[in-house]
Amino acid sequence: MPYTMDQVAAQQFSSTLYQLAQQKESKFASRVRREPVASAELAYFDTVGPETAPEQASTRHGDTPLDEGDFGRRKVTPFKWHKGRLLDQPDLDRMRHGDMSGVTLQGFASSFGRKKDDLIIAAMYGAAAISKTGASSVASLEAETGQYGIIGTTGGVRTALNTLPSVGTVVGLELAKILLMSQLFNEQDVDPDLAKHWAVTPTDIAYMLDITEIGSADYNTLKVLTTGKVETFMGFDFFWTNRLPKDAATSTGWRTFAFTTDAIILAYIRDLESKISERADKCNSMQIYSAMDLGAVRMEGAKIHECITKV
Repeated sequence: MPYTMDQVAAQQFSSTLYQLAQQKESKFASRVRREPVASAELAYFDTVGPETAPEQASTRHGDTPLDEGDFGRRKVTPFKWHKGRLLDQPDLDRMRHGDMSGVTLQGFASSFGRKKDDLIIAAMYGAAAISKTGASSVASLEAETGQYGIIGTTGGVRTALNTLPSVGTVVGLELAKILLMSQLFNEQDVDPDLAKHWAVTPTDIAYMLDITEIGSADYNTLKVLTTGKVETFMGFDFFWTNRLPKDAATSTGWRTFAFTTDAIILAYIRDLESKISERADKCNSMQIYSAMDLGAVRMEGAKIHECITKV
């Protein structure tokens, strides 16, 4: 008689859906300046530069010294981003998971958070619209006035003025690069009280945990080796992301960015909103729809600096 016990073996299925590994919220949105755009298709944000030094009054009843201020403008154009899904009732009736709307909404929210990060990262190194109507542009981060970056080689070496950082013999995020980055901000007279953030990669975090001044309790009381987190060092709020671009020339270096909160504006007509509704034209299927309307722009180069690190 053939073996038939396997024909009646039971199978159990979980009633819970487990989300696979993914970035669940924006890592950049809370670290940049957010501005609403009300009843408009685009927005302008004006800037004013530092004043020239006052001159000594050397004569009585002399002429009033007059000069012009240094004013500028940056333009941001929000775009609508949206995503939808239909949940057919016959499908849901045949699933153990029943109501799929909750997990779908959560997944949508995560994807929109990642889109925000991509827009902000692109604004950091891409073109920025300037001038009265935004008709002109600064082509890239490296084209900003007085812009320096940090090349990939060891020892913390800055680029030439207004030059894209090269990879060189690339190394990880070492102490010398962190010290030079702090120096670049100070040389640009960036207010030391402004919050400074540094978007790095998981590889960079691993390199930093091996730096004695970061990992040793003799230098750092935050017990980073216990938690595995490098949150603050040298005045920077470090956070890791897997969404940074690689260098265009060789793809052997990560383009990491240090920036102040007000270096990037995330301008939104409407932040993320979601709606669940019944579609009569789709046999009463449930539709989940999420949308946001926003854009980002770099406000100046002095408050953003790039550093190449090893892939």
